[in-house]
Amino acid sequence: MARPDRRDGVTGAAGADPVLLQRGNLVVTRSRAIRVGALLLLLLLGVVLPYVTLGYIDARSVPVTGRPRLFGAAGLLGGVDPTYLPGYRQEIRSAYNLALNFAAAGPGLQQIGTVVAVLSCWALLTEEINRIVWWFLHLSAYPLLLAAVPLLIGAHQLHALGVPLGVGPAWVPGLLAGVLVWLSSWQARSRIDTYGSF
Repeated sequence: MARPDRRDGVTGAAGADPVLLQRGNLVVTRSRAIRVGALLLLLLLGVVLPYVTLGYIDARSVPVTGRPRLFGAAGLLGGVDPTYLPGYRQEIRSAYNLALNFAAAGPGLQQIGTVVAVLSCWALLTEEINRIVWWFLHLSAYPLLLAAVPLLIGAHQLHALGVPLGVGPAWVPGLLAGVLVWLSSWQARSRIDTYGSF
């Protein structure tokens, strides 16, 4: 007996979304596959594209330029000693610390959202979505959506302090992935299983 239509264009009506693969609860339709594929592509771009460019002085007193990707950006921004930044002024050290912490929060949030979204996006391919997995997927959208805010605030503060920080393009696909996760998870909420009370 066929599964009932969960209002996601899977079965039944003419012009319904074609099913590419069906194995038990796994029902891969064209639209679901495109959504998950686009999401994974955006998350991958957010990981491999340059995140920031920061000029500083290393431990050998040599000027260097760091160009970390997503999973190195928070470590650089949160770990660099303001003393090693060009034009450092001791009297406003707290301003440097605040700006660096703000900027580091951006990639930190995007890292969290990326990992959780990658681990839970498979749920979009199922006919009935586990309630807990759906919540993980849905909540992963928020750090992806919010990551750009502290990053850009911190970058603005660092520019005002004369620190040569360049913001790379990696936050853009992260933001777009957040939008896609939010929309897709919200659209899929009607497929959440009804067996659990949580």
